[in-house]
Amino acid sequence: MGQEGVFDPKKGLIRVEMNRLPDVSTPKSQIDVPKVCLQCDPAPCAESCPSIAFTRNKDLEISKIDRELCTACGICADECQYKMIKLNEKGAMKCDLCNGDPVCVRYCPTGAISFS
Repeated sequence: MGQEGVFDPKKGLIRVEMNRLPDVSTPKSQIDVPKVCLQCDPAPCAESCPSIAFTRNKDLEISKIDRELCTACGICADECQYKMIKLNEKGAMKCDLCNGDPVCVRYCPTGAISFS
């Protein structure tokens, strides 16, 4: 299960940018680029959080958002230059690599996602 409590790619915290413009060198090419939280260190999103809702697992180098502390103010989302933080009624969310065992990797039907 993802952070939303369901396995639903539409609610996932991975974004895929689709480029449907032909590549000059390879006509009719299509390039889909996955975008995930880069787990920046230092992280402007975490540093800007007024409720100090971000914590960092130093062993895995993963940043997480504590939903109990998050006020959904959106400052972190504004500060993320990669636009990887989602806001909803529950607060801010970002990929936290499922604590080192990403659900998306386990359930990807084509095996296109890997984590190492």
